[in-house]
Amino acid sequence: MAINWQYYHWHLEPSAVCTLKCPRCPRTEHPDTPWLNKNMTLDFVKKFFTEDMLRNHVRRVTMCGDVGDPIYCKEYIEICRYIKSVNPTIHIFTITNGSHKKPEWWEEFGSVLNEYDTVNFSIDGYDNSSNNLYRINSNWNSIIDGIKALRAVNPHVFINWATIVFKFNQDYLDNIANQARLLGMDMLQLTKSTKFGSKYDGYGGASDPLEPSEEFISSSHRYERSTINLSSRIQKNTDYLEYNQAKYIEIKNQYQDQPITPLCEIGNRGIYVNAEGVVFPCSWTSFPYTSLTYGNKTIQWDDSFFAKHRQQLNLHNRTFNEIVSDPLWNKCSQGFTDKSKTWVECSQKCSTLIVDEKYAVGWETN
Repeated sequence: MAINWQYYHWHLEPSAVCTLKCPRCPRTEHPDTPWLNKNMTLDFVKKFFTEDMLRNHVRRVTMCGDVGDPIYCKEYIEICRYIKSVNPTIHIFTITNGSHKKPEWWEEFGSVLNEYDTVNFSIDGYDNSSNNLYRINSNWNSIIDGIKALRAVNPHVFINWATIVFKFNQDYLDNIANQARLLGMDMLQLTKSTKFGSKYDGYGGASDPLEPSEEFISSSHRYERSTINLSSRIQKNTDYLEYNQAKYIEIKNQYQDQPITPLCEIGNRGIYVNAEGVVFPCSWTSFPYTSLTYGNKTIQWDDSFFAKHRQQLNLHNRTFNEIVSDPLWNKCSQGFTDKSKTWVECSQKCSTLIVDEKYAVGWETN
């Protein structure tokens, strides 16, 4: 097959359901996304996550939706329990807004996780009012109660507070860090974004009410993140990080004279399966926006490769091996070595000029 798949990292969207109405989420910007409000089931996950795959190949599973939130998957706890029952050393990385679940749900979820696992709570505010300026329809009390319940039932799981920097919170980052520390969380993740008026059409230009100071805006077309340790807890890792670093060196050398250094071949970007069941090289290639532009290239969602072929690339219709062995799949990698065929998504995220070791090995997730 054309793409050198790394089976040790997968990225699943267990649910395309979300209770929030974030204004710059793909589900808000492109509400006709075909897989909105769909869920994975345990039986479906078992089709591609066989016991052999989990025991001998998978080392990390990132649970994060493009248009949904994993905790709203009806069988999310059952899916995680199955993965951990087969191989308890797999790193399950859950990314969630954390709203509208009862403490009892978090207690049950926490009982499934162990010292290999991480839960990122995506919280941009410092109270309910500020958090709802972007995370519209979030519920502060349920988030905080969930964090407390998770920490109480499981002292080993790694819990992070993840914040996108906006105008409304840029002067409250110390306040946010202190709240996270008091809750027993392990890390504060600060994310710079490009989705502001000065970077994106339609967001109000320089008058964009969400746009922070220039220092908090990403200089690239990718999210840029920094972290602050809040505890002395050490997360127990498997050997995949060392493997990931070795693959970076190998792939960087292989593609040094090519337009793309594909993070999908390194393993940083997990094999992505969305809530509809479609397989992608990574979540970036699944962009559910009306259009995407980079340089002199623009792609419309309806004309994109995966929109056109999503039934042929769907795990409900075919096995994983059938999908990646199909000659159709070879088109995913043609642009890695032929600039005239490089996809807009790959040019924007994986240009050889911008992929460095910190980015490739640092396990960026979105």
